[in-house]
This record gives sequence, structure tokens and C-alpha cells, in this order.
Amino acid sequence: MFEDSCNECAIVHKHISQLVEIAWDLKAHTNYKYLGLAHMQDVTKMYAAQVKQLKLQACNDSRKYMTALTQLDNYNRLLMAISENDIPCLQQIIKIALDNGASIREVVNKLEDAMEGAYRPRGCGSSDIDIATLVFRLGGHQLLFALNHKLGIPSIRTLCARSTFTSITPTLNPIRDEQLDENIHSIILNTRQGIMPLRGVSLMIDELALEERVIYFGKYNKIGGLCWKHSNVIDPVLHTYDSAVRIAHKIHNQEVHLGKEVTIIGVACFGEDELYPVLAAPTCKTEDAADMDGILAHAIERWNVTGAATRVGPVWSFATDSDATRHAAGHRLFLKKPLSLDSPLYATLTDMPGLNTFTGDNEVTLDFDFKHIFKCICTLIRSPAGITLNNGRIINTMMLSRYLLWLPAYDEASVSKVLHPDNPQDVPRAIELMQAIIAFSKLNHTSIDDSFSTNIDIHADLMAIKLLSHLLESILFPFIDVDLSLTEQVQYLSCYSHLSFTMFHSHRHGFMPYQLYYDTHTMGKNIMFCIKKQQVLDPHEKFFIGDSGDDCLELHFGRTCMIRGHNSGCSYSQVLDCLGAAKDIDSVFKRHPELDPGHRRLKMGTWQENVDHINREVWKGDIVSGRCDLPSAWQTGRDMALAILIPSQINPISFSFASLFSDPTIDMLRPFGMNKYLGISEDDPEDASLKIPPAPPRVLELSSHPTLPDTEILHADSNNKFDEPMEPMLTFEEALTAQADFDLPPTVTQSISALSDPSAPPHS
Repeated sequence: MFEDSCNECAIVHKHISQLVEIAWDLKAHTNYKYLGLAHMQDVTKMYAAQVKQLKLQACNDSRKYMTALTQLDNYNRLLMAISENDIPCLQQIIKIALDNGASIREVVNKLEDAMEGAYRPRGCGSSDIDIATLVFRLGGHQLLFALNHKLGIPSIRTLCARSTFTSITPTLNPIRDEQLDENIHSIILNTRQGIMPLRGVSLMIDELALEERVIYFGKYNKIGGLCWKHSNVIDPVLHTYDSAVRIAHKIHNQEVHLGKEVTIIGVACFGEDELYPVLAAPTCKTEDAADMDGILAHAIERWNVTGAATRVGPVWSFATDSDATRHAAGHRLFLKKPLSLDSPLYATLTDMPGLNTFTGDNEVTLDFDFKHIFKCICTLIRSPAGITLNNGRIINTMMLSRYLLWLPAYDEASVSKVLHPDNPQDVPRAIELMQAIIAFSKLNHTSIDDSFSTNIDIHADLMAIKLLSHLLESILFPFIDVDLSLTEQVQYLSCYSHLSFTMFHSHRHGFMPYQLYYDTHTMGKNIMFCIKKQQVLDPHEKFFIGDSGDDCLELHFGRTCMIRGHNSGCSYSQVLDCLGAAKDIDSVFKRHPELDPGHRRLKMGTWQENVDHINREVWKGDIVSGRCDLPSAWQTGRDMALAILIPSQINPISFSFASLFSDPTIDMLRPFGMNKYLGISEDDPEDASLKIPPAPPRVLELSSHPTLPDTEILHADSNNKFDEPMEPMLTFEEALTAQADFDLPPTVTQSISALSDPSAPPHS
């Protein structure tokens, strides 16, 4: 059909087909002039739908913006309510509202209701109970009432319903089984719930001051506050008026006495900080060593009978202070028989030459507090008698006041402050003095290195101070250098034991009073025993030597005295309440250690800038018990001591350890053999080592002290070839005052030799 047409006409049908295709499948970019009526209608409908969609979106966005503005306004209201008002239980109100799915507006409304007093949240958490316990125990009922109304902390009614206060059973008769049993069950066994690992246990004993008066306990219808030793002569139950009259007559006739102090026994676990008081008995201070024997043995017996030894742990040690009666009783009870051949401790501890291996029943050992020993050593250094070292040189306050000025950090005021502290019981001051002596010995002194120095006195003084610094370093560093491992701690303690043994063997009580020597070596011995016991119990557990001693009991006493306002005139019932309150406070601080401020006078100083109270948490060294080889560390410590002693002027016989310790009757606690122990006397004044006489007078008359009937004790008499002839044993205080004449000017140097220990080498 298109064969005869021209070319232009022949392609018309192609254009028509393209137009048809465009008409059916319109492109989006097609110009409107090419659109038909139907297409124009479709475009109009499309734009109308877009307009509706945009209008709807604008409406939705407007609502969103209004909601956001409303929420922002609610948040502003919340911030203003919090910033402008002191809302009780704020955190608790918000938490309860959010847990219930409340909106911000509802939260704000709740806060507004709380401000107006129309709403109080119900319920409280364990932290709230702990804070309320602290408030009640520290401030009493009235403070808790005030803070409950002001801050919304739990009330006393809530506190009584949600928690249990510690209550100590009073001793209203002679000390009996039921008193110890009830306290062990209620204070220890019932509070240690769940599966807990066995711990070594240390029992501690000390005393608190008590107001001398009788107290009526309505719960028992009995009177208390009478001494436990003589209370068996009365019936404490007040049946009638005549009962009170009979008791008054017996008190008046001195058949029974009002308690002057209260004897307290506490229990602490190695690896834990909490103390559990199990006995509080009034005492008239007339007990002898036999009476104290009974108390200590009774406490250990009831611990085992009640099952505490299997649920909590066995008793490893019994710690006490320097009280003469407890000192002698502890010696009788805990050094009465040698270590059994079948004991798991035997092979290790008998491989440590010089270590005394006598224990009590069940291998319980005696212990003394290392902080108390630090104070005693510094008291001895500060005394006029001082310490005799290295060919008879006497180190005391007069000598140190000259040489400590050489330290760059010390001037006359600081030296006077460290040598004459306001409070000799201040542990940081004692440690500061020990560290100052150690730092002084590390200075580069040409007089020490120059053997041909013309200044003989200075050379001898510096050599003696250097020897003293080694002694102090070996006993101080194990407790304050947090980088030491347990092996290194044992090495230092072994070094101290061998150094002090040698110096005491050479200078006798001119070096150190008998009781202080006994205490320091007993402390070191107990640490060795406890490390081995921990290795037997669980070698994977850590052993922190700071857990030894009675520091836990001292801290507990500190809280007790704080609660009673440091008032020594508290009755027996008030002391019991304060002891229970201190226990509750300790429990809260155990759960919240960040709340515990500590005790300034019992802190261990600032060995590192960020460590103000050394404990097992900040200790960096490896103190896992199973990684310490005790015999090897003991031998290393002996070698360290020999390296110090060989260059000194001490007679080599005094540090011939292999020869001396080959005698089975000679060890650290029995330096002169003959199975004789030093420093045990019932008549020693209580804690005399902590008393510094301001101006010690010349001692004109010394009284001798009787020996204990059933204990072999070394006293200074004419029958003992190792001691000074015809010189009675001196207590710590008497030893300091008796040697006051040592601190004389050089013009009377000849008189010094007459007062010196005759067994010591002559003065240089």
C-alpha cells in the first residue's frame, strides 16, 4: 500500500504509532501542552492528594512539637522542683513512679504532693536501712526522728522491723557457759549465713573503764556491775527489798566489789575486718594469772563446744596487750608444750632454727599487737636510758636530736615534735620517728665510710644509728611496704628476730626490756605459725599479717568510746549498749567501706601518698600463703642479719646462730637456754611501756618481783649466771628510769661504764 508513496508519507504511520505510545504511557516530564484532557485531570488529582498529605503531615508535626514543648515544660518543672525545694525521699519517689510506668507529668505531680505533705513513699532499700542504723547508733533516737521527718530516712519503727540490733548478754554472775554460748550464737553464728569458707580465728582480750555503780537489769530482774570474780557470794535476783539490803551489806563489807573495768573478749577472723564481742564481764582488777587462765581457756572451750570451730574456723591465736596478769596467763596457757610430732606444722616450723615451737592446746599461740610494739620501741628510744647498741653506744633523745637535724626535711621544730610528741600513743608519730631514723642512716655519711676518721664519737654514733635503722627497718617494713610479698615479709621478720636476738644476747636489758623483747618475738613467732596454718587450711588464700594482733579490738573500742562521748563514767549497761552499737556500726561499714573515716591515731602513716590506712585491699605484693616457703625465707632473713652484724662491733659469739641454736633449750624466746623465758611477771605495771616520765628521778630503791610458781622464768638474781649479779628484774618503766643517768654530759663518761651492762663490751 505504501509502495507508491513518497518517503515522507511512508514514515507517517511511525509517527502515529509513537504518538499512540506516548498517549498510553505518559512520561513524567512530558510538557503539559502535549497532554490531553484526561491526562490533565489525572495530574490535578495527583496534586490534590499531595496537598492533603502535606496538610496531614503539618498537622502531625504540629502535634509532635506541642508534645515536645509540653514534655520540655514538664522537665523544666521537675528541675525547678528539685532545685528550689528540699523534697524528702526524692530518689525513692522518682524510682517508685518510674517503676509504675508514670510519665514525667505524674512524677512532677508526685513531687509536688510530697512537698505539700500529701504523699509519702512506702518501702525502703537495704542502703536506707544501713544509713538509718548509722544515724540511730551514732546520734540516737532523737536524731533519727528529726532526719526521718526532714529527709525521709526510715523511722525507728521501720528500723526495728527490718533489722536486728546487736545485744550482748551481760555477765551478772561468775563467768558461765551460757553467757559465752548465747553471745557466740546470737552475734556470730546467726549472722554468718550461707556458705562461707573456713577462716583462722584470733581471740582478743582487753579492758574498758567502767563507772563503779550497781545497775538493775529489768529483763532478768537482777543487778549487774559487780565484779565477776566475787559475785558468787551474792544472789543477784531481787526477790524482795531485803535482797537489795543483803547485797548492799556485802558490797560495804568488801565481800563483793563494784566493777572498775569491764573485761572484753572479741573474736576476729583472719581475712576479715569485723569483730564479734563474746564476753563483757565487770572486774575489780584483783584477778591473778590463774583466774585469767580460766577465762582464756573457757572462751576457747566454748568456741569449740558451740560448733563455731567447724562453722567459722579454728582458733589460731589469742592476742592481748602488755597487762602483766594476762601476759603471765597467756604464757602459761599458750607456751606449755612443744609442737607435736604428728602436727602438720611440725616439719616446716622445726626447720626454722631459733623459732620457739611451744604452743597451747590445739596449737593455739600467744600474740601481741604490732602497733603497740612500735609505740613501745619508740618510747624506749625517746627515754633517757635509750637503746644500747654496737659496743655500748646509747641511742636516746639527746643523741637523735643532734643527728636528725641533718635530714633535709627536718628542722628543730619538727625534730622536737617527733621526739617529744604530745601523745606517745600516736601510731603515726611513732612510725614517723622510725622512718626518720631509717632515712638518716641512708644518707651518705663520710664518717661511716672513713675508718680512720679523727672524730671517733661521731663515727661510733653513726655506726650505732645505722645498726638501729636496720633493726627498725626489719620490723617496720613488713607492715607498711605494700609492695612486699609474703616471702619478703617473712625475710624481714626473720632478720629482725636474729638481729634483736644478737643485740639482746650481747647487751641484755640495756638493749631492750625483758617484756618488750618477749612481746616482739612472740608476735613474730605467731605470724610464722599462722602462715603455716593458713597453708594447711587453704594454700590458695591470701594471708595479711596486719590481721595479727588486737587492732580489731582497739578499733572497736575506739568506736565504743566515740559513741559514749569518750566518757569514762559509763555504767555497765551503757557499756554493753555501746559495744552492741559499735558492732552494728562495724557491720554497716563492712557493707559500705566508703563511709568509714577510719581512726587517725591508729593509721599506719603515708608510706605512699595515696595510702593513708594500710589494709589487705591496698596491698600490692603477692601474699598468697601457698607461695611462701617459710624455711627458705627464714634462712634468707638470717643471712640478711649476718650481713649486718659481721661488720659491727658486736661479739661474734652472740650471732653464732648455728652453734647457739644447736642447743634445744635455746631459741628466740629463750636466748640464754635453761628453758628460761624472759619478761613474765604478774607484778609488772599495766602498759608501763607506753608511759614516758617527763623528768625521771634517780631510782633509789628497787623492789624485786616474785616468780610464778608453775612457770620457769628468768629473773635477775644471783643464781642466774647469765644476768647481772644481785640486780632485780626491772619492768619497762623502771628500766627506763633506772638508766636515766646514762644520758649525762661527757664529763661523767666514767660513771656511765659503772652503770652499763657488765656483759657488754667496753665503750669506745
